[in-house]
Amino acid sequence: MQIPNIYEFKRYKLFILIPIILLLVSLYFIPKIQLDQSLRGGVDIQLQTNSIINVQALTAAINSALPGSQASISKSPGGISITLSANTTLYTASLYSAAVYGAYTNYTNAEYLSAAYQSQLSSQPSNQSVITAIKGAQTNQTKYITAMQTNLAKELSLLSVFLKSIPTYNSTDPQSMASLSQSAYSNASSKYQSNVVSVIRGLVSFTSYSYNDVTPTLGAFFLSQMEEIIIVAFILVAISVFIVFRSPVPAMAVVFSSANDILVALGAMGAFGIPFGVASIGGILMLIGYSIDTALLSSIRILKRTEATPTMRAYTTMKTGITMTSAAIITFAILLVVSYIAFIPTYLEISGVVLAGLIADIFTTWFGNTPMVLAYKKKRESR
Repeated sequence: MQIPNIYEFKRYKLFILIPIILLLVSLYFIPKIQLDQSLRGGVDIQLQTNSIINVQALTAAINSALPGSQASISKSPGGISITLSANTTLYTASLYSAAVYGAYTNYTNAEYLSAAYQSQLSSQPSNQSVITAIKGAQTNQTKYITAMQTNLAKELSLLSVFLKSIPTYNSTDPQSMASLSQSAYSNASSKYQSNVVSVIRGLVSFTSYSYNDVTPTLGAFFLSQMEEIIIVAFILVAISVFIVFRSPVPAMAVVFSSANDILVALGAMGAFGIPFGVASIGGILMLIGYSIDTALLSSIRILKRTEATPTMRAYTTMKTGITMTSAAIITFAILLVVSYIAFIPTYLEISGVVLAGLIADIFTTWFGNTPMVLAYKKKRESR
């Protein structure tokens, strides 16, 4: 059956409401996205094992033995990968430890300034500005020592659940407090690691393992870097399209298409519970490429070609573009099913992002981008 040329409809511009509705629905689900351990922090353990693993059973056993761990397990070549959520006690203690170190750094700077001002005062004993500066530096030293004492006490209180005893220290010696803060956190982390490995060893036999800890702070850094990469990508795309068409309308249409695809994909992740992690950025960048490809295909044929009419060029381009996108949808749908059955989180994230974005791209490009460009073309010709 021949599909009618939707771009010859009198009110074809109203088709843009379809991607806008998808966008509004997606905005509701985006806050429901869950970050995986690569962004919210956690522990990644790679085990080399020949044992037959029941992923669901092992996941439940680890969660029972390590409350709050939210274990995620995937099979890897030669073994399995186990990801655990960051231990909240250790994470909070790490913040206090960082505060202790920051206060110690500020103390040493104030101590250096005090010594420098003292040296200057010896040659200018009546200089009131120097005397005032010395008093200020000394006041800061006292303030930073107090800050170290407060944060160290909170850190040691948290770490007491991991350590048998807390060594004595001089609460008026900044260097002693800074050293104790670092060593206490290191020892507690080692105790936690030993406990985790011991629990896992009791559940599954393995020949060797690797243990990597990602703090929530580092995860937040990764997330901020992702945001910067995506923003830069959009800026470069807009500039490139503007150079090609020498007009802001096609450039805005292409950016709208790519942005809408990504937001709908994120909304789908929130709606279906697909976690968002470092692997997802690869899917988003792939999706940007796909959406730009179809948007440029539509824009170039409508604005640059001369055969037939603009509406006919838009119609034939839509059929070509949907065929291209459908092939990609089938490919990523297969990857999604395989990664779900085999429980491979990395592939699940990538395929989930791209698949949802490709489905959205059909509506965004052919009901949003193309009507915008077509209306622009007709308006320019009428002039």
